[in-house]
Amino acid sequence: MGEKRLDWTRWIVVALLVVFGWFNYQYMISYTMMMFAAPIEDMSHGWVVPFVSLYVLWVQRKAFRAAAGLPSWRGGAWVFLFMLVAWFGGRGGQARLEQVSLIGLIWAVPYALWGKGVARLMLFPAGFLVFTIPVSSFLDFFTIHLRILASSLATGILNGFGLSIERSGTALFSRVPGAEFNVDVADPCSGIRSLFAMMALTAAYAYFTQKTLLRKWALFACSIPLAMIGNIFRIFSICLVATWVGQDVATGYYHDYSGYVVFLVGVLLMIQAGNLIERSARAIGPLSLVPKWMRKEASRVGEVSQRKPTTGNYVLVFVILLLMMGVVAFKFELPAPTFDSTDFVTSSLPQTVGDFTSDAPWFCHNDQCAETAEEHKLLEAGQRMADGFVCPSCGGKLHTVSLGEATDLPKDTVILKRNYRSPDGLGYSVSVVIGGRQRNSIHRAELCLPAQGYVMLEAVKLPLHLPKGKPKVIRKITAQHPGGSRINLVYWFVSKDRESCSHAQRILLDVWDRSLHNRINRWVMVAVNISSPLESPESIGRFEAFLSELYPQIIFDR
Repeated sequence: MGEKRLDWTRWIVVALLVVFGWFNYQYMISYTMMMFAAPIEDMSHGWVVPFVSLYVLWVQRKAFRAAAGLPSWRGGAWVFLFMLVAWFGGRGGQARLEQVSLIGLIWAVPYALWGKGVARLMLFPAGFLVFTIPVSSFLDFFTIHLRILASSLATGILNGFGLSIERSGTALFSRVPGAEFNVDVADPCSGIRSLFAMMALTAAYAYFTQKTLLRKWALFACSIPLAMIGNIFRIFSICLVATWVGQDVATGYYHDYSGYVVFLVGVLLMIQAGNLIERSARAIGPLSLVPKWMRKEASRVGEVSQRKPTTGNYVLVFVILLLMMGVVAFKFELPAPTFDSTDFVTSSLPQTVGDFTSDAPWFCHNDQCAETAEEHKLLEAGQRMADGFVCPSCGGKLHTVSLGEATDLPKDTVILKRNYRSPDGLGYSVSVVIGGRQRNSIHRAELCLPAQGYVMLEAVKLPLHLPKGKPKVIRKITAQHPGGSRINLVYWFVSKDRESCSHAQRILLDVWDRSLHNRINRWVMVAVNISSPLESPESIGRFEAFLSELYPQIIFDR
């Protein structure tokens, strides 16, 4: 009788947890579904992942009943940990942290309510949901190396087939008369997106077909080289089509549908890898959808635990419910966080910095024109109007920010721009972006530049040595436009009492302050586009001298 009462109590608590969980995670669920359809993430496989987890739960249903035991306080500790992550994710406005907490709770709550045996069975269906977390946009540093590796290997293979292919960075081209082409391995072709889809597929295939844990992990580890091989084959085939039919067909129709080539090659190689692992392990007998250790646990259906429910078991069940209710209540009942002021940043950039003189850039918002002109040239040409300047090309009104900045950024975002030049021609184009009350006021360059058609070549940290020690470290970006122009950009972030060149660190600081101090940081992004690369000690020294003069004039002592 006591066991039945405990079972009913646990299932009622689970039902209530689902209800409270929906209120707590509804924004995150909407965000995740939006990311599944976002081109920047290419997470179309994410729609299938939850159904695979549900299918695994259905296959294991008998094993779950057999493994069910009494509530576990160790599981309760894990529930508390993931509730804490849920709090920081929710209050900090970070949907990915909320995803981690939800996935953790999907595993930890059964652990706490039904014990270690159920927790073991829940590891795969819960862990498989990790493939619903969108992370492609955070791995731009990795895609650079993937692109270089893929283009290098594809070039070697193509030359091995007798085709005269050359490589420059991530671009592959042929100068053979009658077969000329130029193909660039851009970020979407790096293989990072097919890598995640292939990892998810291989994880499911390994789980259902391999009998031992070692063999499952062995096949799953193969997913990384398999995805890379498939992507290299895609680049190889695009270059073949460009050689035989022409670049327009190769980079147009064929390119759009060649992703299926990656998938087909990857699946065939995955099956072969699984068969190879099977043969090497000398597996005997037919494969089963349910691993051997699960079948053993399922055969124990009907066994009754000798231990009886205690008061402590009921206490734990209700503590878990109260934890979820507390997270939801505090999340919605706490007052709205306060916004920091931006009184630590200037409202205008200086006209001169040392021996550098400056000019203000103006931008045409006619997307068919997109003219950019400096103020002194507009004055010389007599293009001034009452409230600004007239575009010398199309006659439209010029603005102090570009069309993309004016369209994509929140209206309360403030952007200050000036172009500085030294007597010997060295140029620094400075932009100071003062974030508004919405988090999307500031975007890191690794996301903005690819959206403008640039290909990322390098993204590294560069330490500086300035008299006042600020900034200490900046982020250096090198990007190439297919049209030929190259950008040498540095940037860093500043708030009222913090400074960082790391987007991830900035996000974590925001989460901490919003969750514990109920305060939203107002960040400022300082970006400098440099006319020559920061590669030699001399170029870095000149930039440090410029920055030591500029920085105190734009960021005040806090």
